[in-house]
Amino acid sequence: MSNEDEVTQAPVPVRVKGVYIAESEGSAPVPVVLLEDEMARIVPIFVGLSEAVSIHHALSGELSPRPMTHDLFISVLECLSASITKVLIDDLDGGIYYARLTLKSESKQSEIDARPSDCLALALRSHAPIEVQEKVVSESSISKSDVEKLISIENYLQ
Repeated sequence: MSNEDEVTQAPVPVRVKGVYIAESEGSAPVPVVLLEDEMARIVPIFVGLSEAVSIHHALSGELSPRPMTHDLFISVLECLSASITKVLIDDLDGGIYYARLTLKSESKQSEIDARPSDCLALALRSHAPIEVQEKVVSESSISKSDVEKLISIENYLQ
């Protein structure tokens, strides 16, 4: 592998742009999380409604009166003196995204296969960096006109 290939395949840092709803005639509304890199490329990650609400709450700093699953997971990690050091969305196969959660506990670091929606909800709560493999960004990024067709989840939940 050449140095150019290594650069091309390097993970790209992204931020969560927001949580939206994609509507189309004849099908149920689908929640989608938009990730954006420094070059303003936007990657849509389709998620379940409960995960979308969890991610939205993490983005807006809303706290539930009782801990939800992602909040519980963070509390358990803290009790075990462990932390999330990184989230990587590393593959897209047949329309399905794959992700890994990197955890650090004392001197041990582990990677765990996880759904991208869970990884995003946890990364936001723990302020861990989120990265997407360049090939995934290249294959899945959408245009600004596609983004304009989406509805903010805030409008949908009202």
